[in-house]
Amino acid sequence: MLSRKFVYLVFAVLLAYYWMNYIKRGPIYKTDKRLDGKTVLITGGNVGVGKATAIELAKLGAKVVIASRNVQKSQKAKDEIIKESGNKNIHVMKLDLGDFSSIKSFAQKFNKEEENLHYLINNAGVTHLRGLTDYGYNRIMAINHFGPFLLTHLLMDKMKQQSKTSPVRIINLSSAAYMFGQFDFEIMHEDSDSWYKDFIIYGQSKLANIYFTSELNKTLEGIDITTYAVHPGGIKSELGFNGPIGWSSHLIHLVISTFFLREPIYGAQTTLYCALDDNVTQLSGNYFGETTMQALKDFAKDEAVGQKLWQETIKVTKDYLPKEV
Repeated sequence: MLSRKFVYLVFAVLLAYYWMNYIKRGPIYKTDKRLDGKTVLITGGNVGVGKATAIELAKLGAKVVIASRNVQKSQKAKDEIIKESGNKNIHVMKLDLGDFSSIKSFAQKFNKEEENLHYLINNAGVTHLRGLTDYGYNRIMAINHFGPFLLTHLLMDKMKQQSKTSPVRIINLSSAAYMFGQFDFEIMHEDSDSWYKDFIIYGQSKLANIYFTSELNKTLEGIDITTYAVHPGGIKSELGFNGPIGWSSHLIHLVISTFFLREPIYGAQTTLYCALDDNVTQLSGNYFGETTMQALKDFAKDEAVGQKLWQETIKVTKDYLPKEV
């Protein structure tokens, strides 16, 4: 008969194996594809998942443009990406996704200076950020949804022109946090007063990313541009530190990060899969995680809500959008 100590030991080993391979690690996407001559624009590419993604794409030979609000941090990240990848074709541009004027100025500069755009990766995002914009929406929704929507449309002519000679892919970083609940059009106008509400609003913005991806896909029918919503997984990053938080919150985050969150390289894998896999183009408009397409909750597939949000977003950004949208 097996001793209790032996049973406990076997259980501990199995638990450790599961923890290391399924919680702290994830699938790694491998490819022999090269991206020489391709241009990648990635928002928030100076830290966390965005930086890890930029490094991997740079290793494949792509020209990588990092767009972020903090140019100094991006310049430091640029140096690190060059060192890690051996690719010197890394560039930094200033972009504040919470400021429509900044987005328009960025797009004008990019469209003028860059000849190509093969990959647009809307990676940047925030969670704990308080306050409302001057157009009456909370800043989390502004940066996570309205900003990427506007940026994508201001670059659309460039991407459509590119698609005539080479396929284009648009990747929107979403999150499993979309499961927090059905879309609430009123909460977009509310400021947060707690960590709990921060997460609810964050989840709403990630649900908006899913609706945006599916609705955008409909507008691209017959054009060689595909689009994907991506959940990177639970990843160690600065995502939870976009606003003032106390020592107790830092301690909780430290514990969660240590035992349950993966390194950024694992968070980049599904983005790489959607950017590089040859067969994934047949699944354009869908939601992905763990380097595979994932089933969505029924409310995230509600076309009426998606269309309503699309029209609402057009109203919010109309003064900056191209006339044809």
